[in-house]
Amino acid sequence: MAEPDRPGSLRIEGRGPVAMALALFLARQGLRPPEVDIDAPAGEIPGWLAARCLALSLGSWQLLSRIVALPRAEPILRVEVSLRGRAGRTRIHAGDVGAPALGYVLRYGALHRALADALTGDLAGAPAGTSAASTTPTAPAAPTAPAAGTAGTVDAAGAARGEASASSGRAIALTVVADGDPGAAARVHDFDQTALLTEVVAERDGQGAAFERFTDEGPLALLPLPEPHRHALVWCARPVESERRAGLAPEVLAQELLTHFGHALGALRPAGERILAPLQRRVRTPGDDPRRIAIGNAAQSLHPVAGQGLNLGLRDAFELAQRLGELRAAGRPLEEAPAAFERTRRLDRGIAVALTDALARVFTARGLGPFESIALGALDLVPPARNRFADALMFGFRSP
Repeated sequence: MAEPDRPGSLRIEGRGPVAMALALFLARQGLRPPEVDIDAPAGEIPGWLAARCLALSLGSWQLLSRIVALPRAEPILRVEVSLRGRAGRTRIHAGDVGAPALGYVLRYGALHRALADALTGDLAGAPAGTSAASTTPTAPAAPTAPAAGTAGTVDAAGAARGEASASSGRAIALTVVADGDPGAAARVHDFDQTALLTEVVAERDGQGAAFERFTDEGPLALLPLPEPHRHALVWCARPVESERRAGLAPEVLAQELLTHFGHALGALRPAGERILAPLQRRVRTPGDDPRRIAIGNAAQSLHPVAGQGLNLGLRDAFELAQRLGELRAAGRPLEEAPAAFERTRRLDRGIAVALTDALARVFTARGLGPFESIALGALDLVPPARNRFADALMFGFRSP
C-alpha cells in the first residue's frame, strides 16, 4: 500500500529507444527507481527490426552521447536533394554549417543495445529493494511490423498494467506513453504510399553522402551505412508499385532503381530482406487526463521523407526529462508537467508534421514541375536559407 505522505512516482510505458532514452535522461535529473517505474529492456528483438536502418540527426546524436556509449554509425557528410527528370538540385555539406556531420546512420539493433546496456547498468545501481523494473532483460511479445517512420515495438503488457504497475509502493502521479501508436482517436492522413525498405550495394562509395530524390511517385532515399558501399533504401510509391517491386528479381529491381535514382553511385545491387511499410501521418489528439502524456511515436507517426520521426521523439524525451527535473527540484507535483511540456513542444512538433506532409505530397503534385525546380535551385543559391533548413533538420524547430 502506498504511503500517503510519499510523492507520486512516474510510470514509463514502452521498451523502445524513446522510452529507454527518457529513463536515462531522467536519471541525469536525479529521477530513477523507485521514483521511476519502467520495464527492463527487451533481451532480444526480431531480426527484421534489428536490421532496420535509422537516420539520427546531429542533435539526436549529441543528446544520446550524454547517456550512452555511442555505437558504430556512418556519418552523413552531405545531403543531395534532386528531382527526377527535372532541373533543380541542392547540396548541403556539413562543413558549410560548421558541423562534424549532418547526422549518423546506424541499425536499430545497435542503438537498442547501446540504450539497453546503459539502462540495465543504471537500474543495477538503483537502491536496494527497488523492483520498479527488473534488471534482467526480458524477451518481448511477438511483434508486428510497424509503419515506416516508427521506431519501436508496442509494449502491450506494460500498457495493460497501466497505473497499477508501480511496485515501489508509490501512487502513479504521471504515466508517459513512449511507445506504440497515437491511438484510434488520432488525426490521420493516408499518403497513399507504401515504402519499400531494403539495402543496396553500390558500385561506387558515396563518401558519406545521403541522397533524397523526388519522383512523381514519391521520395526515394539512399542513406550510407557503416559497411563500405552499402546503403539503406527507402523507396516510397503507390502501394501497388511498391508491392510489385518487392517481388521483382534482384537484377530487375536493380535496373528499375537505376532508372529512377540515376548513376550517382554507379550500379546498385539489392541486398537483404525487403519490407513494405504503409505510410500514414498519425497525430494523437490531446487528451484531458493530466496524469498521462504521450511522446515519440505514441504522440506522432510521420512520413519518413525528412527522417524526423525518431529524432522528434528523442527531443520529446529530452525536453520532458528537463521539465520533470525542474518540477522535482522545485518540490512541485509531477502532474504539472504535461501542460508545460505540450506548450514547449508545440512549435517543433507542428512544423515537423507540416514539413513532412508537404515534402511527401508537393513533389508528386501534377503541374508544379517548374515551381519545384525553381524552389530547389533557389535553396541551393541562397546559403542562409539552405543553412537554416539544415539547422532545423539537425536540431529541430525552435523559436527565434
